[in-house]
Amino acid sequence: MAEIIENSYYSIYIDNSLQTLALYLDQNKANFSKYFILVDENTHTQCIPYLLAQVKVLQEASILEIDAGEVNKTLKTATGLWEALLENEADRKTLLINLGGGIVTDMGGFVASVFKRGIPFINIPTTLLGQTDAAIGSKTGVDLAFAKNQIGTFAHPLGVFISTTFLKKLPERELLSGMGEVLKYALIDSEQLWNVLKNQELNPKMDFDVFVNECVQIKNNIVEKDWYEQGRRKILNFGHTIGHALESYSMSKGSRSILHGEAVALGIIMELYLSAKLAGFNNEIQQEIQQYILDNFALYPIDKQDFEPLISLMRKDKKNNDSNIAFVLLEDIGKPIYDQFISEDVIINALKYYAQL
Repeated sequence: MAEIIENSYYSIYIDNSLQTLALYLDQNKANFSKYFILVDENTHTQCIPYLLAQVKVLQEASILEIDAGEVNKTLKTATGLWEALLENEADRKTLLINLGGGIVTDMGGFVASVFKRGIPFINIPTTLLGQTDAAIGSKTGVDLAFAKNQIGTFAHPLGVFISTTFLKKLPERELLSGMGEVLKYALIDSEQLWNVLKNQELNPKMDFDVFVNECVQIKNNIVEKDWYEQGRRKILNFGHTIGHALESYSMSKGSRSILHGEAVALGIIMELYLSAKLAGFNNEIQQEIQQYILDNFALYPIDKQDFEPLISLMRKDKKNNDSNIAFVLLEDIGKPIYDQFISEDVIINALKYYAQL
């Protein structure tokens, strides 16, 4: 049976059969002139067959494919999609269906939000990271010169339709990456979720429905009160100030790019270090969480020569104010504080701490 989580703009349907999507499209068919489905090469192969089998009306949809990977989340890719929509005579009643992970839903939402000044779209996230985080909250965007999500909009989908059946097709590394965001939710909001996480080994056979449901509820509750990130929504960026910098830096180096959730988990190590130094976070709990991350995520190696490029990337973060680097810190599990502006010398101490692990 489907679970429906609502906010003031749209509903989130957790329904492995996707029959809520089939019903939604049937009930609203008069509102749409045609359908386009945005995929990458992975979701084209792994996810389209299940979607079309479950939602037969989409068998008439046109498919738009982009190359997978964060490196392709750019204005150039967006321009190609706008041109494809134009060439295929998309109009303002065209529905764009974003079928994929966070890159696809971020990109698709952005493309839809500005094409002809806005066309309707829905998100069908197919990764754990997408289902727990990226597809929810109405942020869209693309990267600029390896800096994350520098161009984007706040745009509400008509709905988000989640089926954890898609997770069965995911590589183990992608599943683990998603758990980096799940860990973030536990630390900013739910000690109970942290206690569940720390007492089980991360592996592909876990009951991901539990994690998806819990994280969707947490994120929806937070963004509903602060859609445009003027206040408390900023707590969702815990682990991301340094995590985004690591992710962008690894892409620019090209040798071993790390996934978003992996970068967030590694960012949490350093931002917990800062929390212990500056916000009174318990040192023993810090070490416990750090060991959990080290047991489940591979470190991305850095040394002294990497510190300044990483700081430079942090300076480009959207949350900053007058070039001051903003962080979310934890006073305790479930007690985040945002708009914590930290000097570069102290940030470098955190990088040094991480580098010697």
